[in-house]
Amino acid sequence: MSALSRRGFLQVGAAAATLALAGCAGGGSSGASLQFAWWGSTARHTATQKAIDAFKKKRPGVQIKTQFSGWDGYWEKLATQTAGGNAPDVIQMDYSYLGEYARRGSLLDLGSYLGKGLDLSGFDPDVANAGKIDGKQYAVNFGINSAALIVNKSLAAERGVEIPDTFTWPEYGELAKKLAGKGVFGTEDGAQDGGALENWLLERGKMFFTADGRLAYDENDLKEWFTFWDGLRKAGAATPPDVQATALGDVQNSLVATRKAVMDFAWSNQLTAYTSLTKDEIGIHTFPTGDKPGQYYKPSMLLTVSSATKAKDDAVALVNALLVDVAVAGQLGSERGIPPANPVRAALRPKASPSEQLVFDYIDAIKDTIGPLPPPQPLGAGELHNKVLMNINQQIGFGKFTIDQGVSQFFEEARRVLK
Repeated sequence: MSALSRRGFLQVGAAAATLALAGCAGGGSSGASLQFAWWGSTARHTATQKAIDAFKKKRPGVQIKTQFSGWDGYWEKLATQTAGGNAPDVIQMDYSYLGEYARRGSLLDLGSYLGKGLDLSGFDPDVANAGKIDGKQYAVNFGINSAALIVNKSLAAERGVEIPDTFTWPEYGELAKKLAGKGVFGTEDGAQDGGALENWLLERGKMFFTADGRLAYDENDLKEWFTFWDGLRKAGAATPPDVQATALGDVQNSLVATRKAVMDFAWSNQLTAYTSLTKDEIGIHTFPTGDKPGQYYKPSMLLTVSSATKAKDDAVALVNALLVDVAVAGQLGSERGIPPANPVRAALRPKASPSEQLVFDYIDAIKDTIGPLPPPQPLGAGELHNKVLMNINQQIGFGKFTIDQGVSQFFEEARRVLK
């Protein structure tokens, strides 16, 4: 499998190949050794470790080795491990890669565990179904979120600019120009952000992919997208490629957190991490609007079990506890998104921090304006809209490609990577 992500990996923990895995059905002291892999911020790592400690108290004897990192390179490492038969037992999965791993036979079909070790009775049907590929339950939603514009309200106030409640994409461009100045850009360069591009396409009645896995938009669409952002870069409103490159990795490198830009495209569950990194007031806002809904409720991430695990029952037990056991899942808060299990959500909301309350409120506020969850993406989709899009946009930004050349190169790469 080729490199799949635009971001690099911070290797932590031993490789899966060194683990001695022992599986046993049920029981609290099976002696199994599991490896659990996830990506995320420092806040996520701390919360997840607390949840693991709570799980181990309920299931003594199960050893859990952790493999965590930033998003950067997570997928390259996971691809290597999976190809070598050493995938982690429990894997935090992104929706854009779910179809790829499921259809390659790398994930355990959890169907036989439903109601028998995996309790999704507290999930709304649409939330539970988000983990299905070709009718089989390969994953479980680990958090409900949606695309969000993260705004450094302190920087905006310093500019004397008030952020409107709603705005179109052209209005967003004008807003970014007003916010720019004194070494600060109005917006990050969203041209290379797959989530922003998808939102823009959906608002025009288009999608990323057709039912048979081909691109559902054409060269003219992408040319218009690149042209919009190229104009903002040249106007000094959006970050140039050298500045945008400093944002690689996770939230701690984001341009809002480092005060290099007023607005970032992100996901609602990331607000907690943003607010933990700066004393500035950080707000959450809907994306620019279009003719049709562009936003939807997305699994912020999912939990999956490797099909190669030798400790299936214990791996499923860990997944179940992280999702529905208030004593365990409660340790996670809403940093991964709004908890998908209704009882856990009800227990956590009254105790939520101010930033978490903003996320709860945001998810509630957009419920009448969102569209349906797009279907899982085909093989190679993650590489195309995470890596290829960024690389080509950089080449345009540095003047090495014209927009037309960049568009042609993107569609040529699409024919190569989409399988």
